[in-house]
Amino acid sequence: MIASSEGRAALRHGRQLLKTPLPRQSRSYATHGSASSSTSAKPPSRSLVWAASAIGSAVAISYYTSRPPLLNEALAGVSSSPNPVNDIITPTTMTQPEQMRDRAQKQGVYAWGSNRYNVVAPDAPLTTLIKTPRSIPFFHGVALRDVVLEEKHGVAVDVHGDVLQWGLGFFDATSRALAGDIEEAPLGRRREKERANELSPRGSDAARPRDPIKTLVGKDIVRVAATDEKVVALSRKGDVYIFSAIQERQKPTNTSKPWSANPLSLFGTLAGPQIDFEKVTMAPSVQLERGDRVSEIQTGASHLTALTQKGRVLSLPIDDKGNAFGQLGSRRVLLNSPATPDTKPSQVETVMEPRLLAQMTDPAQPPNATLLPSSRLPPTAPESNTTSKPQPPAVGTATDPPPPPQPLTEPASSIRFCTTLSEIPSLRQVPVSQIAVGNEHCLARTPDGRVLAWGRHTHGQLGLGVNFSIECIPVPSEVVLARCFPSSSRDVRCTNLAAGGDNSFFVTERREEGKLGTGKSIDVLAAGKGQWGTLGNAMWSQVKPDPTRVKTVSGLLEYSERTALTHPVPIHSISVGKPGHVAIVLDTVDTEGHVAFGRDVMVFGHNAAYQLGTGKRSNLCVPQHLHPLPPPTPAPGAPTPENPALSSERNKLVEADLNSGALTHMPHNRLQLASTTKSNTRGPRKEDGSQGKEKKGVHVEERISAGTVSMAIWWKVDA
Repeated sequence: MIASSEGRAALRHGRQLLKTPLPRQSRSYATHGSASSSTSAKPPSRSLVWAASAIGSAVAISYYTSRPPLLNEALAGVSSSPNPVNDIITPTTMTQPEQMRDRAQKQGVYAWGSNRYNVVAPDAPLTTLIKTPRSIPFFHGVALRDVVLEEKHGVAVDVHGDVLQWGLGFFDATSRALAGDIEEAPLGRRREKERANELSPRGSDAARPRDPIKTLVGKDIVRVAATDEKVVALSRKGDVYIFSAIQERQKPTNTSKPWSANPLSLFGTLAGPQIDFEKVTMAPSVQLERGDRVSEIQTGASHLTALTQKGRVLSLPIDDKGNAFGQLGSRRVLLNSPATPDTKPSQVETVMEPRLLAQMTDPAQPPNATLLPSSRLPPTAPESNTTSKPQPPAVGTATDPPPPPQPLTEPASSIRFCTTLSEIPSLRQVPVSQIAVGNEHCLARTPDGRVLAWGRHTHGQLGLGVNFSIECIPVPSEVVLARCFPSSSRDVRCTNLAAGGDNSFFVTERREEGKLGTGKSIDVLAAGKGQWGTLGNAMWSQVKPDPTRVKTVSGLLEYSERTALTHPVPIHSISVGKPGHVAIVLDTVDTEGHVAFGRDVMVFGHNAAYQLGTGKRSNLCVPQHLHPLPPPTPAPGAPTPENPALSSERNKLVEADLNSGALTHMPHNRLQLASTTKSNTRGPRKEDGSQGKEKKGVHVEERISAGTVSMAIWWKVDA
């Protein structure tokens, strides 16, 4: 209620200001970055409804938060007593551009999902499920080069190129062998799921908070990829390293100190102990051109796929199931044989047949990939001369006992199982500009926008259509994306790829006759398993071999005041988790070079562990927005601070009833990721508690990544 006649006059003056033309400082998609946290339960008055309609567009709201001086004077006449008007139009202390810049200065990592192995919240080990985004106190003020969140361990690369690892599966190997999972509890007994870590810890160190520690140091790592038991790291120079995801297996086998070219360390005599790792080499048949090196690595459940700067695709198996569905794209691989007292470690060329082909040739073969010794190999391929001839048996007396059988290769759990990258024969003369890897399948995109796929096709994740009913495609085959659109579409080409679990996503550009503006359209196509809504097409299909449009994020248009034309909204990135949860980031950011407004984020798919961050456990088959990030966690082990956006939603604000015209509800108060900006950052806190070394003037950008049963928002620094 207005306290005086002067206050009523001031409020009328403020309403007149809302009718004035808006400055051209933002685009039409820009939205308000924070919400009021009022707890008033009074119904809105007639003047409130009028005010809400006056600020019905996102531009008006963003303009209102800038707080013009005259409007501040109008609000000064409003009484501080409980009133719906105060609840709606209470100005924030910072505008949205200021909030974006403030987040770029603070930085950090927000994570949510399953914390069964203390990966999402290592400072709160007794919390099993993190339902909404929560910051990790260890990473406050830290930007990273890369982050990977597996179910049992986490891996990150700091600004200086050192690898960080954490999680109960990393510190305590015994926790991996314990039986019992939170999903085994009946659905009605949700209390046991939410308190699983408190009621039944998985290991001796389960209740102990453990901060991430540095493992691989001094290699200038720029990217990491991980499986359940191994980690693969790529350095700036293009070197690839493999090391264990379990701490007790990282103990160096050679106790001698490594030689170093740094004279300050007395050429290695003062160098600290290194973890046990292996450097990946190239097969003899792979001859990289001068200046060519590995620029991208991605791992599936049991294989690694790498891409070089000049478009060559390489692969290697991580364990004995690495080619069970033909995801390597080849049959011949070089595996390492263990050393014996009489022999040195060597390489053995073997054949790893896909499971289906192995059973067709010999029904008695086990279902997994079969390893064959060199003596049983067919003639050597012309491009390789590494197959060794069978050796005659050693001559001995009849009374000598037969020697114990020696293993052919290193065990599959060893990091030395395979350390040689082999080129995919079918892609030797095909330049590739991008790769994407799922659990057991791979995708490759050529510079002209074509897509090749190979590997597992059980759920149609290769997108090859219903004509391919075989469960695995061992040879790269083309995915014809033009058949997914009407005949009026022209120049259909793929511009981006993403894969994860049993799903594949294709971002396409096409021209269509009669289209508004430039006539170009950007669409997102999905293929594979849709059991949990991962296809995003409002359906729950088990198998989808034909790529289908994700309608909510496809064909979006925006008007540009600079060109006076309607342009399509680009897709900035897509991240897919292994069970089937997806985060799509729209490139809705101003191109003037500032961080005034961010990029919209939409999530959908699998949500059994709250990995979508909506606060609910139901799966989503239609992309949905997220609420803005809450304040940082005040102290290690503290609960997630209350999100002002959630309290605003509970109050049923009039603004939440405004519809933007999209297929799904688009709230004005939603999560947006900051674009690239220049800022200072530092390394993570050291083990002695001191602050990490600061690095000034680096370019950072906010990213979202989907883990195995989790998601994370973090600040990526340009390496």
